Amino acid sequence: MMTKSMTGEEALALGAMMAGVRFVTGYPGTPSKGIFKALQEFSPTLPHPVHFHWATNEKVALELAIGATLAGIPSLVCVKSVGANVLLDALMTVNLTGVPSPLVIALGDDPSAWVSQNEQDSRWLALMSELPLIEPTRIEGATEIMHAAFQLSADLNLPVIVRFTRSFALARKEVPKVNLQPVTFSLSNPLPSIASGGNAITLHARLQEKLRFAEQWANEFKFNRKNGDGTIAILAVGPCVEKVDEVLDLLSQQSQQFDVTVLKLATSFPLPRRWLLDNLAGKTVALVIEEGMPFVEMQLKALLQESRQTIAVRGKLTGDLPSVGELTLRQIGKALRNFLPLSSEIVSQLPDPQRQQGFTLKFCDGCPYPPFLDQLVKTAQEMGVELVVSADPGCAIVAIGEPYRLVQIKHSMGGSVNFVASMAKFERSPNRRYIALVGDSDFFHSAFNGIVNAVWWKVPIGLVILDNGGAAFTGGQPHPGSGFNASNEFTTPIQIERLLSALDIPVQVVSSHDSENLPTATKWLLDYGNEIRALILREPCPFVPVWTQEGLKPLKTSGKIVGE
Repeated sequence: MMTKSMTGEEALALGAMMAGVRFVTGYPGTPSKGIFKALQEFSPTLPHPVHFHWATNEKVALELAIGATLAGIPSLVCVKSVGANVLLDALMTVNLTGVPSPLVIALGDDPSAWVSQNEQDSRWLALMSELPLIEPTRIEGATEIMHAAFQLSADLNLPVIVRFTRSFALARKEVPKVNLQPVTFSLSNPLPSIASGGNAITLHARLQEKLRFAEQWANEFKFNRKNGDGTIAILAVGPCVEKVDEVLDLLSQQSQQFDVTVLKLATSFPLPRRWLLDNLAGKTVALVIEEGMPFVEMQLKALLQESRQTIAVRGKLTGDLPSVGELTLRQIGKALRNFLPLSSEIVSQLPDPQRQQGFTLKFCDGCPYPPFLDQLVKTAQEMGVELVVSADPGCAIVAIGEPYRLVQIKHSMGGSVNFVASMAKFERSPNRRYIALVGDSDFFHSAFNGIVNAVWWKVPIGLVILDNGGAAFTGGQPHPGSGFNASNEFTTPIQIERLLSALDIPVQVVSSHDSENLPTATKWLLDYGNEIRALILREPCPFVPVWTQEGLKPLKTSGKIVGE
């Protein structure tokens, strides 16, 4: 059998390509951007064009994809965990209206928060929106699972969510070559597409009927698999299938004997109830192993209680597995020791990589920000004022740690302006300067709304727009001010200073390497008095592509980007 070395994201991208995706959108983040990038690399080999577009935020991306499906275009939305929160507003109506063409949301979660502000389990969004959710169990089958998600979307006329994790996305395996046909669908009467109080109950009932069909589909889904026939059952969910297989293989190599049933679950919502009940019949214990919260564990408890089964469900709720952090092989081995005669010495030798806590990120080589941050601290000291600095996710978060320890508030995209605006409104401390560090991609994502509100609220603050030409923290993807798009086509850059000037905000633009004007501009910013002032720090990131005579090229082609 022919195979090819692929990451999890590449295998998922291949499945979308084979399904016939024609529009790929999203907002850059890890994990999920790798699917977008892989599809860009695959697209020249396709017989049909694929349009790529990094949207200004995740809600916009989903709405663009919904519009594309109304035009008969199969679409894929790529977002990371916290990005899914942004698109929820649109998700909670498209679940009711449905989509006339296939629409899949590739949702990358980040257990242990390796590159995120939290380790949220986004599967609950599927439960809330009542949309089918599939979790790839092995990289070798990820291509077929993504293809199946597009087919299910076409069959149900619903968006389908494919949830994966960072470790699954980045892992690499030999993937067998498969030949899959494009998904077929019939586009008829795509309009009207309306969700309102006048039809919400009718549409909700229709959605729940579709979910019942999805459950029957899940009962027959070939990637829900069973191995063994012991009285102890291990229910491995999604990316944990690979981990459980590895643990059992390592233990068997050490002559650890055990007789278990391993159920490998890919359909987390709705659960394949009949498949689970059939395969758990006669078992005494079911240990649920899943990444994130006890999403499947809680559903399974309810199912067994409803069915009057006396099987003991164990997992995170019972303390057999930790409720926080990404699961390690050793943690899984320790959980198995509660039910199987395993050697504690051998289990203790299983890998146990832990996410170290603390703020240890450093700026990339050639980063334009350190000179400005040094100047900001120096100017504040000279003026005898105290800085209250809020930052949004992005390169500026490096200033949380040493040597700056400058950022005191950091939550989510677009929040920095609102946090300091509200503090300034209610504290009104004459010796404090309230500063928001806003990235350029973040400005277009959601910070602009907060800036408009601050002007309307008449709150004096200092805005620093860190304009380095792209979404540098996640790999240099373009935004509306970059001058190019996801297809590497020239576009007219939307100038941030013109938008701010339209709000009557005084603006200065300076380079961080302009040693002559930077001190004066920084003092001007901190001396904002009773008005909002904005300082745009414009200096290209060496990793973000810029237009050259040879086309789009980054200034720096080697080295590691801080957020990757």
